[in-house]
Amino acid sequence: MKHHFKQWSFSLYSITRLAFEVIKWLIGLFAVSAQTKPADDELNNSFRGGVMNHRTGKFDDGSDPAGWYERD
Repeated sequence: MKHHFKQWSFSLYSITRLAFEVIKWLIGLFAVSAQTKPADDELNNSFRGGVMNHRTGKFDDGSDPAGWYERD
């Protein structure tokens, strides 16, 4: 009986480990194929130039009333 339980638990462990490895592989596959692009405001501001808004970390036209445009 002990041998049967040991064999069953090892089989369950192996199946569980295989399932996690397959899931990990699928997540990696989807992560590699994901394509990201910068937000439109990041692209537009970098093409136009502008002033660095240190509050947001982006370039803008300098009209943000809560932003600061000089380094501390």
